[in-house]
Amino acid sequence: MKIARTVFCILTAVFLYTCDLPHQPGPMPTDIVETEFEPGLNIMGVLRADDQAGTSFININRALTTEEIYSDSIENFSPQITYAKVRSVDSAAEYQFVRSEDTSDWGSYFDTTLSVGAGEAYDLEIIASGFPTLTGHTIIPDKPQLVANSLLIDSDKVSFQIQHHASAFEYKLYLFFAASVSEKVVKPSNGNIIEVDWNFSISNGSPLYLGLTALDENLTRYGNSPISFIPNTYHPDGSTVSGGYGCFGSVSIAVIDL
Repeated sequence: MKIARTVFCILTAVFLYTCDLPHQPGPMPTDIVETEFEPGLNIMGVLRADDQAGTSFININRALTTEEIYSDSIENFSPQITYAKVRSVDSAAEYQFVRSEDTSDWGSYFDTTLSVGAGEAYDLEIIASGFPTLTGHTIIPDKPQLVANSLLIDSDKVSFQIQHHASAFEYKLYLFFAASVSEKVVKPSNGNIIEVDWNFSISNGSPLYLGLTALDENLTRYGNSPISFIPNTYHPDGSTVSGGYGCFGSVSIAVIDL
């Protein structure tokens, strides 16, 4: 009996010292991996298929070191860009994005003539002195559509079916009320039809519009990449561009009057 009790105590001690408690981060690397900060542009570029020209944008800054993030001032956060160019793979047409004249939107670039459509492919190239050339690629997803006669509206609920297309990797839905907006994220599952049942508070009143947005693979992957602020832990870069950081993706938008 005494031997069994001793063995139990030893096994318990081994278990406690080899397992992590729920609040602990889990097994950590035993070797320190030497890393060096690589300067580069940090962007968010979105091509919008919304039947309007000039709504696509690229926000361009530069990557910051940890010291700069916590400093009181940051120099040259939005560096001078030689050019930011989007090129249609299908037609070879090129669109030059220029900086917004709105000083509150400093760092954002637009092209007033670009209007993109479903299934079209575009390449991105950004050049700035002192930084590697940043490139990206996106294919515009199909515009989201409701299955005919599937939309039902009650006093506190709206339900409908979305005709899923393989080019959409995630859907973001919006209900617009007179004084507020509700948001819902829907991930595609097996099948071509996505069922949506959406409850809302009657205090919002009746919804006025339903917004459907279909995201491409880049925006979906970048938006779902984990973000860690735990010091001394490895966090893989979720960027979808080459030669820099950030995301270049696309979204198709449909707005339905309710």
